[in-house]
Formats: sequence, structure tokens, C-alpha cells
Amino acid sequence: MNRKVSRLAVSSVVICGVLTGVPVSAQDLRIEVLSSFPELVTGGDALVKISGARTAPTVTVGGRDVSTVLVADGPGGWVGLVDGLVDGENTLAASAGGGHATLSVTNHPTNGTLFAGPQQTPFVCENEVHGLEPATDESCAAPTITAYNYRSTDGTWKPFDPKRPRPADIEMTTMIDGKTVPLINWYEKGIINRSAYVISLLHDPAAGPLPTPVSNETGWNGKLIMSHRGGVRASFHQGTSIGTLDPERGYVGGENNNLHESLIRGGYAMAGGSLMVTATTTNHVVQAETAAKIKERFIELFGRPTFTISMGTSGGSMSQHLIAQGYPGLYDAIMPWRSYSDVLTFQRPLSDCKLLENYFESTDTPWTDLQKREVSGKLTYLYCKGPAAGFPNLSPDNCDSSVLDAKTAEPSKWKKVRCTYQDNLVNVYGTDSETGHARSPWDNQGVQYGLRAFNDDIISFDQFAELNARVGGHDIDGVIVPGQRTRANADAVRIAYETGRLNTGQGGLRKIPILDIRGYTDGFCTVAPCPPGDPTNVDVHDGYHTLVARARLRKANGHADNHVRIVAHEVGHRGPDSVLGVVSPQAVAQLDAWLTNIHADTLVAPPAKKVAANRPADFVDACYPAGGTKVTNMDRCAELFPIASDARIVAGSPLANDVLMCTLKPVDPNEYSASLSAEQLDTLQSIFPEGVCNWAMPGVGQVPLAGTWAFYTGNAAVRYLRSAN
Repeated sequence: MNRKVSRLAVSSVVICGVLTGVPVSAQDLRIEVLSSFPELVTGGDALVKISGARTAPTVTVGGRDVSTVLVADGPGGWVGLVDGLVDGENTLAASAGGGHATLSVTNHPTNGTLFAGPQQTPFVCENEVHGLEPATDESCAAPTITAYNYRSTDGTWKPFDPKRPRPADIEMTTMIDGKTVPLINWYEKGIINRSAYVISLLHDPAAGPLPTPVSNETGWNGKLIMSHRGGVRASFHQGTSIGTLDPERGYVGGENNNLHESLIRGGYAMAGGSLMVTATTTNHVVQAETAAKIKERFIELFGRPTFTISMGTSGGSMSQHLIAQGYPGLYDAIMPWRSYSDVLTFQRPLSDCKLLENYFESTDTPWTDLQKREVSGKLTYLYCKGPAAGFPNLSPDNCDSSVLDAKTAEPSKWKKVRCTYQDNLVNVYGTDSETGHARSPWDNQGVQYGLRAFNDDIISFDQFAELNARVGGHDIDGVIVPGQRTRANADAVRIAYETGRLNTGQGGLRKIPILDIRGYTDGFCTVAPCPPGDPTNVDVHDGYHTLVARARLRKANGHADNHVRIVAHEVGHRGPDSVLGVVSPQAVAQLDAWLTNIHADTLVAPPAKKVAANRPADFVDACYPAGGTKVTNMDRCAELFPIASDARIVAGSPLANDVLMCTLKPVDPNEYSASLSAEQLDTLQSIFPEGVCNWAMPGVGQVPLAGTWAFYTGNAAVRYLRSAN
């Protein structure tokens, strides 16, 4: 079965000055790299297609004949894995029947940088955790392993050896295309981009060979799922988790294990890596680079998938939004669970909560729980005492335990390692000449905390004024400085917008389906029954983040027709028979149908219009209460599943919540519902001598996305492979 063409494909077009596959003679020959962009080839090999050859073509690379690797693939088409590419530029040449074509291909090391810039050093390899041979250097390179496992009728996954007698307890499954096959899974595990990775797909070795780029007779449904996972932490290490992909661990222990297993049953191929886990790294450029290399490997093995969907929860949702926006073509659809727009949008309310809690703990002014809640924007103020306390998100010591151990063991080698968000992305943000650390995009200048609560007469003027006078900010090490607001580096703020570190709904996000699935946890605990008043059981995944992402799509594009929102009862139960567990596979099936419709639509139309036009009519926003009944009246859903906001929205930010650094204006008496005295206005002006946030204006440095497929070479130097449109 021939693989379908994804948008990652590059054919006879000019990209970054590289002219690809232009015929110059009798036959209309074209050369394509199927596995990546021609300038993004890694590992010394590339899956190549020659089109327009009526006879078998002669193909050379650097003058070396590689024609024997080609296999016929439809009329005039020949496909093969060309290897022996040297690092740097290589010239592919094809000739047939008097026609000629050439293509420049740039090869990069498998475990070296591709477009994310200089790699972090020092770096901890953790190969043994993944069952791989120990690394001998910081490339983490190790031999690749392949094996099989199968799903037993006793409900567990077990090793499968095709050379031994066939087990009698192999479970059967019916794939999404209706074909019934044994639940036998082939997988490959190794190291790519210093990341442990797994690629897997259904395959019964008794039924025939593994799929190839030109044939697929058994098992796989032709579609690929790329897996991300949650958490938020800086890197400097390989990571010990590949989420629910790890076959030796039986696909358990992760946030999406039930959905993941249903996808295996449906015949989807799966792929992911430890550096695609946000608990390993918040650097989503590195995550995109890792995903691109792993997908390249997949295509070299099996050919282009019909389409590629990404999935992932929490921190994994941040990955999907940012990669889809900034590196279009890697994913044809995204499926964020318990979603956040990006790391910045996730971390900022937690940082604000820390400031609020520090103030409330230190003041002698009485504050009720209701008043605290209204200032925080949360359904319960326990959110600020629980989840926020668990995320030391601005601290240079917010490192994985493996990194902390390395810093203790070799302090001189690791003394410069800082695990803040911005230091983890120093290639993107560049270095601040004053501090010597990465430029910081964090800011709360001019934010009037509790403004809505004051205007709604929930807090007094004295409370409002004292809160804003004393709330303070964070220093470069994340330490709270009472009375002194956090000031961002203006260049860092501009860079965050230009390069897509903030999800703005632009770039590739506007051109693909987005399925947002959320188990409802606002103001509730993660286990049942909920211990009353226990902040450690308040879930951090509040649902307004989905509406923030949608507001940004509407702001950027005038609509959010490519976005579907599903909310389901979840508290205390996430198993396969829960409401969420039942609804999720059904939603994935509709997403699959949506992508299938798009793929079959041959009409020439802008991608965004094609996406909107092909959405199944019954695939609409919906919620599912405890009984599992589908509700599509979203006003009713808002009653069933009320959601929170955050301190910035209470302070006046629009729902898009996309201002990192306010444009300031003088204190305006008309902004307050109460008539303030001259003395009170003087008090506010003394608290905000430079002014307060003007939410009607764009923020400082709030510029459009400058381009996609950003290449970094260090210290914020960047170029773009494609336009933002």
C-alpha cells in the first residue's frame, strides 16, 4: 500500500534557496525526500522518491551509484532508502530516458543538533532505565533493539517470540478500518537526538513481513500517533519516561495509558521519545527537533503515514500547541488532554499564586477565603495553596533529581546549570548581559491584582491598595521580593511572540483539527473521596485554559472552526470504563473521520477552509456528566462544569490572556466602580508610579509570529525556513 503525502513533504519548490528536483530534459523527473525536508536529513540516510521516470532511473549521491535501492512504486515512481550521506551537503542526481534532476540534501548527525541550536552540556544519559546499553559519551548513542509483545486474554502484555510456539492466549482486536487481527505489537527502541525513543505498530509475523515504504499487507492501519507526556521541568538529562509507549512496562503508569491501548487496538502506529516529555524538558524546540527525527526514522522504515496525530496530557498539551504552531507538517492534528496553551500561560498563574499566598500569609489585614478566592480567580483558593506550592517554576534548582545528584557529585562541572524555564531555552531567549543568565520573559508590572473583586465590592479599597503595594514579584532566582514587581527583559518578551513560545493561534495551528479533551477537575481533588480543605488534593488542570486557547485562535483567525472541545466527568476515576474512558476513543474515531475527509478532499482550497469544511456535522463541542449522557448545549455545560480563571483575568486581562508585559497607562479613576477620593487616587499612583496595565492595547513587544521552522544557532540568533502563513 502506498503511503499518502503529508504536508512535511517537499517536492519541486524553492525552500531557503535550495532548488529541489527540477527536471532539465526529456523526462519530467523529480526527486523528493519523503522522510524529511531535504535540508533536515539526519543519520546518513533518507527515503527518496523519483517521479516521472518511464524506465528504471539511475540515481547517484556524490557520484556513487545507489540505484539498486530503488523499488517501483506506481507509474513512473521509484522509492528507496539512500544511505551513505556525509554530514553536510550532498547532491542527489537522477537520470532516465535522457532526463535529469538534482537535489541538494543536507545531512546532520542523529544525536547532534538539527535546528534547536547548541545542545545542553553537561548532560545526563539514562540509557539503562530504558533497557539500552550504557552511553559512552554525552551523545547517549546505543544500539537499537527490536522485539514483539502481545496482549494476553488475562489482560496483561507479555513478550512474544515469533521463533517459539505461538501462545494460545493472544487477544484479538478489530482495528478502526474493520479488520480483525491478533494483538501482537512490534516495536523498536533506541536513541535519537540523545532521547530514548520507541516506535511500535501492530504486526503478526505469521501473516507476512513488516510493512515497508511501498507495501503494507498486515496489521498497521497506515496512521501514526506521536505521543507527548506531561510535567514541567528543565532538562540537562535524557529523561526516564517515554510515557505510555514503553512496551517493557506494559503500557501502564502514564496519564493516557487507557487511551493509548485503545489506539493500539485500533491499529495506529505509535512513536515518541523521552525528550518529547515536558517533565523532561520545557524546551519545545528540542521537543520538535526530537519529534522530527523520530518521525523521519518511522518514515524510513514504513513510509509516510496517511496522517499523523499527536496526543498528550497537561505538559504534553503545551508541546502539541507549540509544535503545531511553529513546526507545521509534523502533525496533521493535535489531541491535547487537560490542556494548557503553552508553558508561559501555565506557569504565570502559579507564580501569581505564590505572590498572593506570600502576601496573605504575611499581612495582618483580615481576608476571608471568599475574598482570597475572588482575587485568585480560582474556584477555590486552595488552588494557590496546593498546586502552586508544588511548582518551583522559576527556581534555578527546579531540576530533575538526576541533575541535582550530578550537581552534588561534580559541583565544578555543573555549577553553571540553572533549571529555570528561560535558562532551559537560552538558545531561544539569548543571554542577559547584566545577569549573565538567560533573558527572562516574566513580568507583572502594572498588574492590578484583585481589580474585578474591588469593582464588584468584594474587597475594600484598603485591601486592594495594600495587596498591590506589597504583593511584589520574583527575582532572577525565583525568590519573592515583597513590594518590588517583576520586570521582564523586553527582548525576551518580543522573542517569545516572534518565535512562537506563546501559543497565539497562528502558524500551523490555524490549519489543522484540534481535539481538546478534558476530564473535569476544577476545584476538585484527583482522588475520591476528596479530603475537605486539603490543598494537596486540588487538581492543577483547571478548564479555562481550553477557552484561552480558543480565544487566541479566534483573535488570530477570526474563528475557531478547527477546534472541538470535549469535557467529561472524571473526578476520582480515569479507567477505561469511566465516562472519560468511554468518551475519549469515540472522540478519536470522529477526529480520524475528520482527517479522512480532509485527505479525500481534492478541491483546491486554503487549508484552514478545507479543515472547517470537512469536520463531521455531529462533531461539536459537548460535555458528558457523570451518567455519560452527551450534552451539546454549552450553556448547560457551563452549569454542569463551572470553570475558573486566574489572577490576571481578574486584574482585567481579556480571555486570550496573551499579554506577557503590559503597556502601561496612568491610573484612571474611571476604571473603578467606586468613586475614589483624591487621597485614594494618590495612593494608587504611588503604588503604580509608572502606570497600570492598559489591557485595551497590545502588550510590550507583542508582535506577530515571524515565521515557522525556526533554526537557532545560539544566543537568540534565528532564521526561519517557512513563512508564518
